[in-house]
This record gives sequence, C-alpha cells and structure tokens, in this order.
Amino acid sequence: MIEHERPIESVQPTALSRLISAVFDAWANAGVHFLVLRNYEGLPQTTTNDIDVLVAKPHLALAEQVLVATAAEQDFYLVNRAEFVPVSMHFANPETTEQVHFDLFVDLRWHCFEFIRAEDFLNRKVQRGNFWVPHPADEACTNLLGNLIYKGRVREKYKRGVVAALRVHTNAARALLAESYGEKRAQTIVRLAAQEKWAELEAMAKQLRRALVLRLFTRRPVQTIRAVCADAARLLRRTLHPAGFMVIVLGPDGSGKSTIAPAILQGLTGTFYAAKSVHYHWKPKLLRRARRDAELISTDPHGKPPRNLLLSLVFFGLHWAEFVLGAVAKIYPALFRGGLVLVERYYHDFFVDQARYRLRVPKLLVRLGLVFVKKPDLVLVLDAPVETLRARKQEVSPGETERQRNAYLELANQTPNAVVLDANQPAEQVATEAVRVVLGALAARAYRRLPAHLRKLFPETGTAPTQPQNSGQTGTTTSR
Repeated sequence: MIEHERPIESVQPTALSRLISAVFDAWANAGVHFLVLRNYEGLPQTTTNDIDVLVAKPHLALAEQVLVATAAEQDFYLVNRAEFVPVSMHFANPETTEQVHFDLFVDLRWHCFEFIRAEDFLNRKVQRGNFWVPHPADEACTNLLGNLIYKGRVREKYKRGVVAALRVHTNAARALLAESYGEKRAQTIVRLAAQEKWAELEAMAKQLRRALVLRLFTRRPVQTIRAVCADAARLLRRTLHPAGFMVIVLGPDGSGKSTIAPAILQGLTGTFYAAKSVHYHWKPKLLRRARRDAELISTDPHGKPPRNLLLSLVFFGLHWAEFVLGAVAKIYPALFRGGLVLVERYYHDFFVDQARYRLRVPKLLVRLGLVFVKKPDLVLVLDAPVETLRARKQEVSPGETERQRNAYLELANQTPNAVVLDANQPAEQVATEAVRVVLGALAARAYRRLPAHLRKLFPETGTAPTQPQNSGQTGTTTSR
C-alpha cells in the first residue's frame, strides 16, 4: 500500500475538521459501511494529508457520491480523482487553497493480489466517535504487511502498535494471516513481529510475495484472474488519462519564475506528493552537453551570438529530440504516478527568445516541432511592468526586456490553456494565486473526467459544484 502521510499546515484547520466530520456523518446517514484504516487518532480535529478509508465494495459508488456532494457543501471541491489501488479523491478550498484527500479502498491489494483478506474487517469494526476503526488485530496485520509486501520493510511509526496488538490478539492475527500465507508462515510472521525481530521479518518479504501469489492462483484461480484483468484495465485507463498534471511557467527575465516555481510545488503538496513530482528548468536533461548549455543559458543568456542557419537547424533538432524523448523517459512516468510536473520556460521559449539558445530558425519550423512535443495541461505566464523586471534582473538590454514581455503576452493570447499572472506583487501572493489557478484547472479537468455515477449528480449545463470559478481559462493581468 502506498502511504505518504504528513501533517497539513492548514490556514483554517477548523474548516478541515468540519469537512471530515460532515463526511463521516453523511456516510453514516447514507448507510455507507466504512472504517478508517489508520492514523485516526486525531480525527476529526487533526489529520494527515490523506485519510485511508475501507468501504464495502457495493457501497463504493455511493461513498464517492456522498463524499463529493458533502465536500462541496463545505466549500471543498473535487480537483482530482485517480484510480490507484484505492480510488483517490482530492479536494481543495479555492479560497484558502487547503487540500485534503480520501483514499477509498474496497480491499487491500499489492498490485492485483489481495495481501490480506479484508472482507470481514467491516463486520469486526469498532466505533470511535462518528466513525469506525478496524479491530486491533486487523489494524496490526494491515500496518505490518502493507509496507512489508510493497517495499520489503516495516514502517517505524507502526511498530509499537503492531507489537502491542499482536501480543494481545495473537490467535486472531494468525487466523487472518493464514488465509493469505498459510498457517506455518502466519505463525512465523506473528512470532517475529511480537518479538520485534524486524530484520528477520523483512528478510521474508520476497518469500511472502511468492507464497501469496501462488496461494491465490491455486486456491482462488477464477477470482485472481479476474483481479489481474481488472487491474490491467485500471492501468490502461491511467495510461490514457494519467492522474498527474503538467504546468509550465513562462515569463521574461525578472518575472520571478525561479522563485515562484518551488513555491507552487510546495503549495500543491496536499494534492501531489513531492516524491512523485518533478521540477525542470527548460526541459529534462538527457545529454551531458545539454546540462552544460543550461548552466550557460542561466548565467549569460545572450552572451554568444546565434549560430548560422545550418548549425541552428542541427542544434534545434537535437533540442527537439530531447524534448520528445525527455517526455517519454521522465515526464510521462511522473504523470502516470500521479505527480506534478513543473517546467520553467519549456519548448515555448523558442517562440520568444531563440537568441538565448543561440538559434535562429523559422517560427514555422518551431510550430511544426510543437506538434510532437508533450503539451502541458496549464501554461502560467508571469507578467510585470518593464521597470519591475529591470529592477530584478538586468542580464539583457531594456529594449530586449520590453520585447520579451510583449512576446510572452502575445504567446499567452495565442495559447488556449494559458493564464497570465500579475508578477508585480510579492512573490508569496503570486505563488498563492498560481496555486489557486492550478487547483481551478485541476477541478475543471476532474469534472470533464467524472465517471457516470458522479456525473449524474450535477446538471448537464452550467458550472458543476466540483468546478470553482476561474478554473484555468486564459487570464489577464493588471500590470500591463
């Protein structure tokens, strides 16, 4: 199981508390059979950045419907829905940019293989306030085996609780694990965990995976084959519609791209895990020379004259190939994992400032090359008055600064998914506005991708409750 919990630094923690309580109450009132799998100690007052919930399989569609509708009532809107092993539902408040997400599990799987039989968890659940939690034996086995099967180690934060629960509920834990790993291995797992022999237990990870797969195929072949096919279909859907999001940041020298980009990444960690996201300056670097060129470009953008036409075509071809191959090798995998891909400048810079890359090639050729280059989901163009840009950077002439500014604004007007941001304000405000724009664009995409059981909640026309206003359309700036 994939776990990336970390505390949310919330501007209005009471808003999150109200949201979580409202969702739990709404699920209970709707008859959704659910429990919170882990990290529930502070709920609903405090939470990690994601809430893992086990839902009865027949209730999954209803749980999603109630969750989306209840969140909208609390001014949190769906910004992403991803089908991993759980169904991940990401929400954000468009004003405060607070973010939270719910992982809805119907079973507990390693890829397509159920590493613990969770079908009886809901029958043994324990009430805790307005929600339910697993029986201690079920929770201990889940926390013990989840990371062990996926990554070959036991998470440090769960060890103490696992040991305490297994020492008290030894027989229940053995019986649960025996269903997936056999009686002998179940006894060994419980014994090693209760004795805190973590190294020996982690050394068994590969053996446990093999035993799990073999046992499932021999004892439940039909169900296992169905699970394999269902998982293949899920992966195909994620391939065609990756859960990640690609944003490029453009703007003349001095607009603050290098300052704003990391702040955007930080501001969206509630929706995109940092470990899954990537940040590039211009493009992914596949060639050693490209890395040297990038360093030169960043320190002395117009230090050398453009190459002649023939050499320009050759170098443009090399750059173009790196954009195309870099997307395949680095950008698309990050999008498939559900990460944020943030790129400063990107291929679009060829339309504005070829001299920076010592090129002079026809714009028609640049437009032709763009056809084969990975398109971003959102283009952010930072704009500020020439005086502000010159006060921040003076690496090019005043005339060149003005030309760049006008060219980027023209490019924004010609790019359907571009938004112009006023960079003539403190960096913190620009970053916050950028995060709002990204969340809005995400919400618009989430609405377009809604499955049938969620789409029927909303009218066919007009703005859906999942779609905040100003969600990713071409914007204007007040700094012109």
